[in-house]
Amino acid sequence: MPSLPIFSTKFTAKASLIALVLTSTSQALAAPSQDQWQAYNQAAINQLVVPGYQQLTQALEASQTQVNALCEASKLTKSQKLAKLEAAQVAYQTAMNQWQAIQHIQYGPVTLLMRNYGLHYWPDKRGTGASQLRSALLLDDAVYDDDFFQSSSISLKGFPAMEKLLFDADALENLQPNTASCRFLMGVNHYMVKVAKEIEQDWILQAERQLNPGSNPYYDTPAEAAIPLMKSLAEPLQVIMDYKLDYPLGSSFEKARWTRSESWRSNQSIHNINTNLEALHQLYSGLKPVSVHSLLLEAGEKNLANTIETSFKTLNQQFQKIPEVNQKDLTASTDQQLRQLRPHIEELQKNLQLAMAALEIHLGFNSRDGD
Repeated sequence: MPSLPIFSTKFTAKASLIALVLTSTSQALAAPSQDQWQAYNQAAINQLVVPGYQQLTQALEASQTQVNALCEASKLTKSQKLAKLEAAQVAYQTAMNQWQAIQHIQYGPVTLLMRNYGLHYWPDKRGTGASQLRSALLLDDAVYDDDFFQSSSISLKGFPAMEKLLFDADALENLQPNTASCRFLMGVNHYMVKVAKEIEQDWILQAERQLNPGSNPYYDTPAEAAIPLMKSLAEPLQVIMDYKLDYPLGSSFEKARWTRSESWRSNQSIHNINTNLEALHQLYSGLKPVSVHSLLLEAGEKNLANTIETSFKTLNQQFQKIPEVNQKDLTASTDQQLRQLRPHIEELQKNLQLAMAALEIHLGFNSRDGD
């Protein structure tokens, strides 16, 4: 029978080993440190948010150049006029794509004075924008300047109004120099550039607040400052499901109404969704040196981290394969493809919610619920 000292030595060694394993496990499953959240916030704001708004401003300025060229040119042949219209349409689509790439950031300067809705009032379930646009174009000697749009309805200020004018069946005829349609189009594009520049400028102060928690009344810690970014990652998938898929598709192909989709006139509704997903993917794993993906790995959530990463990649690949709908002509095949992808978006949303719990981020009230 072993002596007591030998037994005590073995017991002590075993106990020490267990303690070491427990300590290591505890450390592996620990929530991110404040330093890690600070690094993530810096990466997200400096690599994604601020550049995103800068690119939006640049795209709207490029659109303004093409719109002005379209509306100020006179004595053109029909083919020359058509070429200028097409150039303005492409510039609009590029600007809309830049908006889709930053649309998920729904806090801070973009929400001040409802700028987000002013840039893009959608869904417009009652067709308010179309009726108000018709009325605005009938105003005698109207001056569609920044003051006009400053006091106008949000449905007149942004992308939907531009789309209605640029992609109307009679756009080539209506968008002639000095017409109300052209003066309005130039005015709304100019106003959107102004708003985008204001958002971009205001992000200097927003970034200072978010990256210096504890020195202002807005955020106490880096983890708290990360919450709006985490909401920007987790919440937009609900918008995609509710409004970009369910709303136009309805309960069946027979009840689908593609004219309810986000950008049906400019033929980029499906492309919008893919751009949204690419932007969320970037916010999830595309940042350096710290990303949500890397934070999950360090928290011991390898399976969850990689499952989310795979979901993003798969969804992007699948949406890229779906042909864009031409105006109202939704086919049964495209309808089926979109419906089949919805459950995968819902699964991704649930996994992102699990990720928030694993990282000990409490999102709280969802501002998108009930929109």
